[in-house]
Amino acid sequence: METITEDVLDVVNAWAAAELEGDVEAYGALLIDDFQGIGPVGFVLDKARWAQRHLGDVVNEEFEILEPHLRQYGDTALVEAVQRQKTQARGHEASASFRVLIVLVRDDDRWLITNIQLSGPLIPPGDTASWLREQNR
Repeated sequence: METITEDVLDVVNAWAAAELEGDVEAYGALLIDDFQGIGPVGFVLDKARWAQRHLGDVVNEEFEILEPHLRQYGDTALVEAVQRQKTQARGHEASASFRVLIVLVRDDDRWLITNIQLSGPLIPPGDTASWLREQNR
């Protein structure tokens, strides 16, 4: 199990590095062909569109995966973590922390990311989401 954990987390860390650098080419070796990424406001992107967002729409100044928790079910691994980023998206501030679920599958002798889903941004315990505060005015 130790090697599997290291192998899966190596892929997650390589993905985080690609996000930080905006390395469009790196996604070819990290994401499965029918990959889907679901953003924090519900948009769904395929592999090509996930990579292409780095061609001007998204610029990460900081990007890290914190507190990864791995669960494995045969040839499928789930990594739940916190994604923290300092980001500009389409010229707008998009810096925040999100809860992220990364699903990986074993493809022969390597792990590939098949799905990423973000939720958030995270708010401090006891705080109220801004959209709820606005509704209650």
